[in-house]
Amino acid sequence: MRRDPLLWSEKPLEGIPRGYSLLSHPLDKWLGLIGSSLERAVLRPWCRRISIDRPIFIIGAFRSGTSILEHIIAQHPDVGHFWFLTNVCYRAPVICYWLAHLAQALGLLERERIPFIHNPRIKFTVFSPYECEWVWSQSKKNLWDGHCTDLTAGADFSDPRFERYLLDLIQRHLWIQRATRFMNKNPVHCLRMEYLHKLFPDARFIHLVRDPLATVISHYRTAARMQRVIYSDARVKRIFQERLRVDVLTMRIKTRNYALTLALDRIHPLLGIAHQWKELQAAALESLARRPDLAAQVLRVRYEDMVSQPIPVLESIWDFIELRDERAEAITRAYAPRLSPPPPYEPTAEERRFLPRVRAIVAPVAARLGYSP
Repeated sequence: MRRDPLLWSEKPLEGIPRGYSLLSHPLDKWLGLIGSSLERAVLRPWCRRISIDRPIFIIGAFRSGTSILEHIIAQHPDVGHFWFLTNVCYRAPVICYWLAHLAQALGLLERERIPFIHNPRIKFTVFSPYECEWVWSQSKKNLWDGHCTDLTAGADFSDPRFERYLLDLIQRHLWIQRATRFMNKNPVHCLRMEYLHKLFPDARFIHLVRDPLATVISHYRTAARMQRVIYSDARVKRIFQERLRVDVLTMRIKTRNYALTLALDRIHPLLGIAHQWKELQAAALESLARRPDLAAQVLRVRYEDMVSQPIPVLESIWDFIELRDERAEAITRAYAPRLSPPPPYEPTAEERRFLPRVRAIVAPVAARLGYSP
């Protein structure tokens, strides 16, 4: 039997907790199927009473500051969320919650905070908030379905089986975390705003935007770094894509013009990423233009303002999501000093070759967001 390169390597893979691949063992599928039915049956009397009140969705293109904002809001004790753990325990999260704690106690699973592979400034454990796009693999429209070429889900999209699963999954996370508000950060939600608004009419959306050139270059460099780390071994690549399900940043998101994204990506990844940025932001803007009731529940935040004026920006966010209290103020005081503008990016010779085309791709949508690339 071949050893799992993530579980048995002497040196843990960068950005992945030691022992995490225990949770991606093939047996996890069968344990999850059995545990899911048991967990739902046992928790149903309690979870069905939990209302999903004013859920909070953080959207924005990749590398726009969504992860750090998610991390900050998650510190509020009233806020529940999906975990990094949810990626592999999406069927029975409560059972896996206790099993993961047991594994940590036995020294089989990392308990110390380690830097995220895609954002070393943020440290996390398997219980830290995470977007968990894999949850949406249970939907009719998902990133891993070879027949699906567009993840856009408007108000007319319907998937009753997935919707029951999603609501139940959120309730179980809120129950085990003893939280009253649910939060989820996911860049792909730019394509799902109207659908999410239909499911959760009282939802609050925080739309983070950042200078498109800085965003595209940051995405390109981060994805290249992730690929060097996790694609250096074919077995590791397969584990990430099929079992751990955490490498969404290295993929291209299926938008309405997905074929063009892939065509540009073949010329150079910078162009594919730029087109994806445009598609995600354009989808969000079009949803807001179509639905004034949705637009009234969206707060747009500039990344540049958040890192240069963190206290007033964070206070406005707490006010918007109706969670500003003494605990929120303490979190703001703790994190404001950590929010600082990143060093100016200096394009490499290769990047400079493609920047004119990147500017041309993002310019129309960038202007609508107040940027001049």
